[in-house]
Amino acid sequence: MTDLSTRSNRLEGRLSGRLVVTKADTDSLRSVSGFGDLHLRDGLIWDIPLFGIFTPVLNGISPGLGNSRANAGTSSFIMTTGVLRSNDLEIRSTAMRLLYHGTVDVDGNLNARVEAELLRDMWLVGPLVSTLFWPVTKMFEYKVSGTLSEPKSEPVFIVPKIMTLPFVPFRALKGRTPEDPNPHPDFAPIPP
Repeated sequence: MTDLSTRSNRLEGRLSGRLVVTKADTDSLRSVSGFGDLHLRDGLIWDIPLFGIFTPVLNGISPGLGNSRANAGTSSFIMTTGVLRSNDLEIRSTAMRLLYHGTVDVDGNLNARVEAELLRDMWLVGPLVSTLFWPVTKMFEYKVSGTLSEPKSEPVFIVPKIMTLPFVPFRALKGRTPEDPNPHPDFAPIPP
C-alpha cells in the first residue's frame, strides 16, 4: 500500500488470489503476460483511492454508510504486455455494490468505468430499492482515469444538478440555506 499512498490508512480484510504468468522477460515488467483472479472477504478498503470515490457521497446521506465493510469482492483478469484488464471486478457491501471494468498498467495508470448500485445488497429491501431507483444508478456511473494513487473520476452521464441534491452532504447544504436569526439557546455561543 505504500506504493499507492504515503498517508496512513485503515485497511482490513482477507485478500487471496492467484496469478499465472504465461510470458515474461526479466528486463521489463511491460513484458509480463498472464491471467488470474482475486477474492476479498470482510474488507475495509475505502482508504484505497480507487475504491473510495463514493465514500463522501454515502457518508453525506448517513454518516458511516460509505465506510461499511465490503462483505465480498471478486475479479478475474488477464495481463498482456504489462496491462492488467478486468471486466468483472465486483465489490459488495451493505451500502453499495461496485462494478468495475477497465485496465491498469504496471505504472499504475487507470482507464476504467465504475458503477455503484446503492443499497443493492441491503437485507430484505435491497433488491426492491435497487429496482425502483435503477435510473438513479446511472448518476453513479463514472469514468476513472489518472493513477492508482490519484484517480480522477468524472460522471459518464450528465445529470441535472437538481437530481443530485439528495446526495449532496448536508454540511455542504448548510451554506446554501438561510440561517435562523434566532438560534436555539442550546446552540448559542458561550460568552468569553
